[in-house]
Amino acid sequence: MKWRITGMAGLIGAAALVAGCSQEASSTGVVTGASEATGIVTESESITVTHAFGETVIESEPKRIVALGATATDAVLALGGTLVGAAASPVSATGISPWQEDLLDPASTTLLQMDQVGGYDYEQILSLDPDLVLAQEAGNAEAIYDELGDVVPVIPFHENAFGDSWQTVTRDVATILGEEEVGDELVASVESASDAPDGLDGRTWLFLAAPAPGLVNVINNENDPMSQFFARYGMKISPEVLALEDNVQNPGTAVVSEENYGVLDADLVIVAAGSDEASSQLLGSPTFSVVPAVVDGRTWVTDMTVAMALRSPTVLAVPWVADQLQPKLETVADR
Repeated sequence: MKWRITGMAGLIGAAALVAGCSQEASSTGVVTGASEATGIVTESESITVTHAFGETVIESEPKRIVALGATATDAVLALGGTLVGAAASPVSATGISPWQEDLLDPASTTLLQMDQVGGYDYEQILSLDPDLVLAQEAGNAEAIYDELGDVVPVIPFHENAFGDSWQTVTRDVATILGEEEVGDELVASVESASDAPDGLDGRTWLFLAAPAPGLVNVINNENDPMSQFFARYGMKISPEVLALEDNVQNPGTAVVSEENYGVLDADLVIVAAGSDEASSQLLGSPTFSVVPAVVDGRTWVTDMTVAMALRSPTVLAVPWVADQLQPKLETVADR
């Protein structure tokens, strides 16, 4: 299956072109109108964003944006905005995800590391002299809003922490940048798939994460973003895995011990390991090596970047990971 983004590059180019034109037509480059879905009201000279902690007024088109999360970062990149600070990928050695490589310049954008609870340092943010902070995905979004909101416009989440979808964040960023129409086109394009292989409806899938040797977690939640991704193809989680007890420390997943590896069978099994040692332990297990999906070659061993793209979807990550999966899905459909 090829994800139809009738050229993501073309849409990104269109966004940059429109941005250039809007700067000539208006001193702010801000559109007029209102969006009830995102809680954004735009006027000729400013934008008001309603969120969980009140309202944030953006007086003019931002030129120095700090994005504290992959979703906001990718939305700014896709829409041609200017980033001076961006969330570093926690699963990439460079801090840059593969779908960002041609768009994010580390020479002009500081990569910000989140702490153990997903928060970011106030002083580092301010040192970048931002004129907008996108904090929808920050673990300390409320604290950032309280501490920095009087100095720089801060946009936290709309209702619940980590609750804003990639569509909502992308549309928010598009409206703030004066590119509302282009933002809608990007979202619609990424949501629309074409050339999906026939024969996937009703097929099963599993995602196994092996973060450390001897530890295997499997997605067992039909509402997980990854489950929603595969639901587009009519695919579902293996019933045996759905029946597993939920892991209270990592809701939406189940821990599978080696003696129970036999339940880890599906039409497509994706394995992502946190290290070579963890991968070797799982793949070398006599219990896992006899699972039918392993014996029949229905297992795809990949890395945590794919896991991040599937569980933390963005306007750029979704088409990238769909293209990575295409040959695997075609193989499943042909069986």
